[in-house]
Amino acid sequence: MSQSTANRFHPGQWTPLTWFAVLLWTWKPIVLNYPPAVSYSEDPVTGQFSVPTHYKNLSEIPFPVGWPLYYVKPSYLTAPSVAPMMPVGAPLPPPAPSSIHPFALVANVLLVGIAIAALVYFLQKTTYRFALLFLLGVVVAVPLGIGLGRFVAMFGGYSAAHWVVHWYWIAVYFSPVPAALAVRYSIFQRMEWSRFRSMWNRGRRSCGEYENAEDAISVASKLEMLGDWTASIDLYRYAAERWPEHTRYVQNCIDRVTEKQSLAQG
Repeated sequence: MSQSTANRFHPGQWTPLTWFAVLLWTWKPIVLNYPPAVSYSEDPVTGQFSVPTHYKNLSEIPFPVGWPLYYVKPSYLTAPSVAPMMPVGAPLPPPAPSSIHPFALVANVLLVGIAIAALVYFLQKTTYRFALLFLLGVVVAVPLGIGLGRFVAMFGGYSAAHWVVHWYWIAVYFSPVPAALAVRYSIFQRMEWSRFRSMWNRGRRSCGEYENAEDAISVASKLEMLGDWTASIDLYRYAAERWPEHTRYVQNCIDRVTEKQSLAQG
């Protein structure tokens, strides 16, 4: 890997779009993995909030905490679902303390780090247009997830909707991983383009052998699609010099190829 390619992934070389995406991808796991120190319950009749409940340690938290894996699991997620028989009128026993899973928290840090690294690789490796389209796709996925949750809740209940939406957001969040792998191991990078270009060059005519402008411009367009932009520009210029009536169209083609060269080098 060249020095310029290696520097592309240094934070100092990140584009504003990459910085925005990294901040966005970092915000969600921080919020969902930060354990709350206090909680409030709302009275269903009056709508007022109760006295805040303070938690001294993680085992006192009565709800799951962690993303994408729960590292705090309340008793109803780990204990049997069958409740013990209680005498009529007897007070309910206090809930069992929540279980703590530190390895799940470590796994969350590793998984989030992999997702952000893949995000940076994809955004810095591809052109600005593809990077922007990818982020727009993620934005479109947000309302789709909300609609999916409501649809599943209509037929399977809120419990099923909760798990479907949970895994849906995990798939959206970690979508940069397959995207980065597709760019890294792309079939276009493995193909031997030099072999195809040499075969094309052996059968290509010289500039003086073209009898009309349409034929020359058509071949120049094919060279442009094959990525042989230098030969394409040379043939476009030859067509403009020999057939001046096509100068304006040919100049537009040259400007288009030059723009592609600039984007590829940037």
